[in-house]
Amino acid sequence: MTKNASSGSRSDKPGDRDLGLRAESFEITPELVAANLTFGGRQVMKLPGEMVSAVERIWRDSEFVWPTTVSVTGITMDVEPNPGAEPPQHAWSRVSVLGTGWTPGQPVALKWNNAFGFPGDTISLPDAEAGPNGFFGVDIVLKTVPKRHTDFVWAQQDQLVLEAQQPGKDGTILRADQRAVPPHVVWQWIR
Repeated sequence: MTKNASSGSRSDKPGDRDLGLRAESFEITPELVAANLTFGGRQVMKLPGEMVSAVERIWRDSEFVWPTTVSVTGITMDVEPNPGAEPPQHAWSRVSVLGTGWTPGQPVALKWNNAFGFPGDTISLPDAEAGPNGFFGVDIVLKTVPKRHTDFVWAQQDQLVLEAQQPGKDGTILRADQRAVPPHVVWQWIR
């Protein structure tokens, strides 16, 4: 992880808040990859257990080229008391992100799109770096911004989008995204 983004000092606008943003790498294993593979187009299904050994064989094949992907594999929330404030707590989100098919040893730029109210409706995240097999695993941790429930946008096309980009040596840009990530990753719902 190379870049540590932060939005600056605290104010009433989301883009001016200190998000305490950080990234923590995690180990990528064949079991983790197999557990997060899906297929089926419109009806997304998990990889059947019988196929996990196939993933392990492919994992060991240095000639196999994985597709360029980025996906959220888990979201957890943590609440920290903040007595006397409104709301009376801070909520932190931890979003586990798995990437496959990236160029090893080069940074992969990550950002949240559809982050309405932040400059450019975007939040730049710390970079990830793919290991020798083109995979990266990173937990993105940030303090959520309080947002009134009446201001939440619920339409699927307006949910957060995790975007990953990496410039190629030939001038091309590798890109992948995951759409429809719940807004609670960035905003704390308050009444």
